[in-house]
Amino acid sequence: MPIFEYRGEAANLKVLAREIEADQHLAGKCSFTLTPLQQNRRDSLRHAHWAEISISVAAGLATNTLYDALKALVERARDRGPVDEVTPRPEDDGQDANAPEGANG
Repeated sequence: MPIFEYRGEAANLKVLAREIEADQHLAGKCSFTLTPLQQNRRDSLRHAHWAEISISVAAGLATNTLYDALKALVERARDRGPVDEVTPRPEDDGQDANAPEGANG
């Protein structure tokens, strides 16, 4: 199951999640988890509420149409504000058997 992770301003990622739910190509084929990030650092991000979104595409449904639709929505989110792709963490290896609560889809 392909998993895409992005980090950005929480409100922007919430809009992205609503757009995924409303998209005719992605609705019912993707699930996502939005996780607020703790802000322990003193940097340029300290004034925003940041979060990560993990988007999973159902196995066997990963088609070019789905990827293109997801890419277009992520680009729209980037037009609204900073959205960075998060590389998978080594301990995850792209497989999340213990997904946090709040997964939608």
